[in-house]
Amino acid sequence: MHFGKKSPPSQSPRPLVASILIQAIMLKFKFIFPLAILMLIPSLTIGQNIQIKVFNKTGYDLDSVLFGHFYLGKLSKDSTVFLSGIDEITMQGDVPLNRPFGLIEGKKRPFNLTPCGTKSKKKKEGSYAFDLFIYETGNEYRLYWKKHE
Repeated sequence: MHFGKKSPPSQSPRPLVASILIQAIMLKFKFIFPLAILMLIPSLTIGQNIQIKVFNKTGYDLDSVLFGHFYLGKLSKDSTVFLSGIDEITMQGDVPLNRPFGLIEGKKRPFNLTPCGTKSKKKKEGSYAFDLFIYETGNEYRLYWKKHE
């Protein structure tokens, strides 16, 4: 038996360790969160800076129209469609590298040739306007681009 003062209860190191751990996490969070935001903002604002207008000058109603990987659906003759939200476009000269695709009722469309990438350039911003024309031979046709004037 001990007479006299009672010794104070020993303090557990757990609250102290938890406090230090929370402070370390918060310090890292304060650094990493703004850095993540700074890295994310350019990806949202730099891309999708391309706007495109396509004018159907074929004289036909087109179905299943594609502009690269963008499905435009039906495009009536003498109509215009607007595209936005495009990150980049590959150009060959002043027209898109990829050949246009569209179906015309009652006409046969031969397979599209693979586009040649010679002297092609990727564009990441700008506004472009293209006319969609048709080259016909008998009952077959090919669609092609021309810079809108």
